[in-house]
Amino acid sequence: MALVPRHIIDSVRDATDIVAVVSKYVKLSRGRRDHKGLCPFHQEKTPSFHVVPEKGIYHCFGCQAGGDIFRFLMAIEGLSFIEAVKELAGPAGIIIEEEELTPEQRDNLKKRATLYEVMEEAAQLFETTLWTRPEGERGRAYIDERGLDRDMARKARVSFAPDEWSLLLDTMHRRGYTAQQLTDVGLVKPRSKSDGYYDTFRNRLLFPIRDERSRVIAFGGRLLDGEGPKYLNTPETRLYNKSNVLYGLDMARQAIQRKDRTILVEGYFDVLALHQAGFEEAVAISGTALSEHQCEKLRRSSRNVIMLLDADEAGSRAAMRSLPTIVTAGLSASRLQLPDAKDPDELIREKGADAMTEALKHTVPLIEWVVDYQLQKVDDPVAREHIINDLVPVLAGLPGNLLSRVARATNVPERILLERVQQARREGPSSRARKETPAAPPTPAGWRPNREMVHLLWLLVHRRDKVADVVQHTDPRLLDEHLELRGIVARLIAGEPVANTIIEAQDPGVSRTLSAVVARESLYTESEARLGVCQILEKLGRPRREARLAQLTIQIKDAQRASDRPRIEAALRDQAELRKRIRALDLASRKNDVENYTQLLDAELQTNRDRIGDEA
Repeated sequence: MALVPRHIIDSVRDATDIVAVVSKYVKLSRGRRDHKGLCPFHQEKTPSFHVVPEKGIYHCFGCQAGGDIFRFLMAIEGLSFIEAVKELAGPAGIIIEEEELTPEQRDNLKKRATLYEVMEEAAQLFETTLWTRPEGERGRAYIDERGLDRDMARKARVSFAPDEWSLLLDTMHRRGYTAQQLTDVGLVKPRSKSDGYYDTFRNRLLFPIRDERSRVIAFGGRLLDGEGPKYLNTPETRLYNKSNVLYGLDMARQAIQRKDRTILVEGYFDVLALHQAGFEEAVAISGTALSEHQCEKLRRSSRNVIMLLDADEAGSRAAMRSLPTIVTAGLSASRLQLPDAKDPDELIREKGADAMTEALKHTVPLIEWVVDYQLQKVDDPVAREHIINDLVPVLAGLPGNLLSRVARATNVPERILLERVQQARREGPSSRARKETPAAPPTPAGWRPNREMVHLLWLLVHRRDKVADVVQHTDPRLLDEHLELRGIVARLIAGEPVANTIIEAQDPGVSRTLSAVVARESLYTESEARLGVCQILEKLGRPRREARLAQLTIQIKDAQRASDRPRIEAALRDQAELRKRIRALDLASRKNDVENYTQLLDAELQTNRDRIGDEA
């Protein structure tokens, strides 16, 4: 944090619309003072995730995740604090100054360039080849042949690798990149029979695979002619794990949120054809079935998924294998097989966008499709029974209306199927599943909130102008049992932005509580605030006063045993004065006599200071 000046951090935070940033990952609905949605950090069916733009804070009441916009990016993207600040500084138009580098330092820095920079440099080279060089004509012709609009191709950064063995390697080497860096991202491969390397992609139309921040992390290449696999993808690298990526998600996220659905397809051309035809909520699966990570990415924007995979055996198997993961993730999935076309690209090219619109009206729940697909393969009643039994654990995660449809599809009486499902729900996951499922992360340690302190923080955040003057008169030792909050309370009284306080809180319990306090919309009205803070301070101070009374009682007894008359009289005076103050404070708080209550707090603070001075 010290690497970026505080005023820069504050400027970036103030210039950033937290709702706009979070909305890229979470579908939010607007409330009176906050925005709500399904938490991206844990699975839930009803929204408990709140974003409060006035305070620049988010908080989930389900999993207790919370903080400011920097912490959100750190959690959702795995960024460091400095990376999160820099990520937001650019769009905010704020320059984070860095020292000027000498040519030698710049050259050394280039050699240590990040893998993302290597991929971006290669992507730009491939794009330049496609659109401006003669050897890119083959790629341009193929794009036209497939009916892909060139503007759409440019938006997706479609590019071309010419039919040369080391063009990329040689060009990148001249620009200061090493063969090892290119190998690390899968752009070149070592020769097997001699020293040296060769380009991975040759004579291929390339589809850059980007992460959710639109950074190029891999390529998919379509062979135009000659020998070799039809499609070739970047091998898995430190940047690219096919089970974590959905092609086109960076372009589709807003449309997914707007339409509340995702169209899941298999091919790069399928995604681009659908986007070009107006179905911008389309993304492509990377792999043979949906993974937990991919489901999590989809769930952040919408729970509804239409699996528009190819109608061949491979596409059907992928849909079937995805079912358990989809149910576990809490997604609502349906299956669509296209009439008279093997994939969306073909349907749109041959019959137009209207044909796709009509086809989307005929989806069926994925579970129902899987049951039909499985049962079509068998005639033996025993085999059918085995298939149904295998599906029961999946059915346990489905709502009742789908169970009724499955019962009809399987010819199993609904009552019997329901009994099996209820039994599966009672038994829970099998021992093997429990063993394979990672244990839930432990609840983070830290300060444990209590009611009075939470209410005090809420009032200082939401009603500071009403209560700060009262709290200022309180003896700081009132917080001796909550030392983590002393500095926090002082900063809130001083009017420091709560977002600053949260991000810099050292204790995770304090940070979680503060974000929850910000997200909680109503607790005390303006007219209730001053009475409320007096009552809270009264409850917080009572244990210390009672402890002081007990201490005085002991002092009196000790003085009596020693026959020390002056000590007895002094302790009795202090005891009587303290009891009188306790009664007065209680009466002032109940009558909402804030002025008198504040004066009593001042007097108590001075008395305590004098006593400590005398004891010292």
